[in-house]
Amino acid sequence: MRRHKAVLLASFIFLFLAVNASCVRKKQEEPSAQEKYGRGTEYFMGLRSLQMGEDAKGRRQLRTAAKSENLLIARKAKEELAKYEDGVDTRIKALTDIFDAYKDEPALFALCHELYENGEYARLIAVTEGLDLASCQNSIAYYRLRSLNEKHDSRFSAEFLAWCTERPFERLHYSLYSELPAVPKVVRMLSLFYTRNYGSALALTKEFLESGGSGMTAQIASCIGKCFLYGSAESAVNAAYLADYAPKLPPDCQFYFYFYAARLYDRAAGKPGTAGKAAAGKAAPPASATQEKAAECYKAALATARDRTGKTDGKLYDNALWYYLLSLLELSPEAAVRAVEKYRDKWHDPYYFDDFLDSLSYRLLSGRFWSLYIRTAGLLKGFASPESCAKFYYVSARLLQEGIYRPKDMDADLEARSFLNAALDSGTDLYYRMLASARLGVGRTELEERLRLLRQDARFERSEDAEELLLGYADFGFPERIYDEWQKLRDVIGMDTVRKIASFLFSCGKNQEGYYTQSIRIAARKLNNSESSLSGLDDSLFTLSFPRGFADTVSGCCQEFKVDEQLMYALIRSESFFDPTVISSAGAIGLTQLMELTAGDVAKKLKLSKYDLTDSGTNVRFGTYYLSEMIRRLDNSQIHAVFAYNAGITRVRNWVLASRDAYREKGSEEGLPADLFLEMLPITETREYGRKVVSAATMYGLLYYELGPDEVIARIMG
Repeated sequence: MRRHKAVLLASFIFLFLAVNASCVRKKQEEPSAQEKYGRGTEYFMGLRSLQMGEDAKGRRQLRTAAKSENLLIARKAKEELAKYEDGVDTRIKALTDIFDAYKDEPALFALCHELYENGEYARLIAVTEGLDLASCQNSIAYYRLRSLNEKHDSRFSAEFLAWCTERPFERLHYSLYSELPAVPKVVRMLSLFYTRNYGSALALTKEFLESGGSGMTAQIASCIGKCFLYGSAESAVNAAYLADYAPKLPPDCQFYFYFYAARLYDRAAGKPGTAGKAAAGKAAPPASATQEKAAECYKAALATARDRTGKTDGKLYDNALWYYLLSLLELSPEAAVRAVEKYRDKWHDPYYFDDFLDSLSYRLLSGRFWSLYIRTAGLLKGFASPESCAKFYYVSARLLQEGIYRPKDMDADLEARSFLNAALDSGTDLYYRMLASARLGVGRTELEERLRLLRQDARFERSEDAEELLLGYADFGFPERIYDEWQKLRDVIGMDTVRKIASFLFSCGKNQEGYYTQSIRIAARKLNNSESSLSGLDDSLFTLSFPRGFADTVSGCCQEFKVDEQLMYALIRSESFFDPTVISSAGAIGLTQLMELTAGDVAKKLKLSKYDLTDSGTNVRFGTYYLSEMIRRLDNSQIHAVFAYNAGITRVRNWVLASRDAYREKGSEEGLPADLFLEMLPITETREYGRKVVSAATMYGLLYYELGPDEVIARIMG
């Protein structure tokens, strides 16, 4: 017995030593902070010392960090040190040294701010000499002009005029303008436009043009066009004035006169008989002739969409083309599709036209242009964004599958399957990909393979210095510094680093809820724009992009009110991105974005006299109950309840009735299938909201509940 105990004891000691040795080896394999960050370690330690009030120690550590091999950490250390310099002169000296070393706008802004705040106007003027006031950071230009004015420098008038007329007139312009005793009329005109005093601005605009328009710039031309658009009801007259005046202008200014003339003609055509008084007492031209004039002006705008050097300005071109296409869509969907075919290879940014193509989709469907819809899907291939293509592919497939469109010259089933496969492999829009996978019966393994890369960032170039800075903030416990820094550096941060910092922020969210939202935004952006393939659905970028924040609360509320968890998580993510503090412009509050009036009704039904919507638990409980009531009152339809959550139950009931009446001829008392019903909702916001919730719910089902897209979609959409 004694021998047996001795053997057991010896075995225990051996096991303990073996395990301990293993842990030691593991710890030895992991680099220490010093090994990982080198002198940069002192930056993070210095921040901690300063945070604890140990200023002298913190500054010593930052001075060491300023010599770090990581140039970004070294710079951050220098910038932090400058904040803690005791005297004005030493702070200015530190910021001057930083600017001399890096010669960029952030460094110049910090220096100018310090110089201005301490009345060092002459030094500020000297350091900003030769600055391009039209392109530099606006706040730097503002500090220079304030300093010139303070010193009564003779250059002020010319530079102030250039600053106001060569770039968008904004808050800083108006701030300085308001303090000046006298300004040129053109600047007064710009200030009136900025304050939306369009009528008075238009009066000055006409004076300016009638006097010859001396000193015209593209920015002035843009404001003049807007003054005519917003400052008068005489749309046709104003349009003709701008179109006639345009050839007199410098080439880079003509675009704006043609563009706003076109928009004014659009307005006149949209309200025949109320377009305003015609010149010399003549009647306003008929809408068709006016629409032709709008088209002519849009084409002139496209031809003159050029910058100062004469090169085509892609943004101006796309903006004019967007309005032109929308104008044609108002005229007829057929005209809009013909223009898409003509101009599809000329747009510069395909994503710019996504909202127009969504409107085109709605108009084609609501007008029952089935053949034209499917033709448009073919026209967009290789030209529109992958997301817009996915929409047209999927809907075309469904039109064929449901027999809504029966082509004579194609195999409908084969063509539908081809469209579905194209939708499944198009873009980052999970909504159409998930619906297509459900229709195709794609299994989890194949779906996982096809979701490994949503959109590749082919231009990605990693910055190891930037990644090290963000990882250091995580490793040393500075979550409050990560998100702002990531916004500046996100284009050079790789997937591994994103996983780590997003995971760290999510863990911090348990103590400070706002970090949940930051974590999701960081992960979701990389998920939709990664530099390489994902490892699969178990990749943490998926779970971090679709997390289960407030899990205990959501689970409890879903059990209480019998709502599917994947649906509730999807609703919270779509409404608030798990930010419990968010309040919308309309006054909707918290995680589930409830209005006070709605919350009051819910509170009565739950027999609560007091409640606080900013409390996460209360907000989720009220939102879950409200959603469950929408489901109950809409014949247990989850998708109709989702629409009602966004647009109101009365609207949804009316839409459902209209759908049933319009499509009873198809042999169904239920109207359109839910996926096509969504595409024909008349409110763009509700269509997009429905897509967001359904796609998020399918991801939650896949990631956490072992539910395939077909199962989740069947529960939501029936």
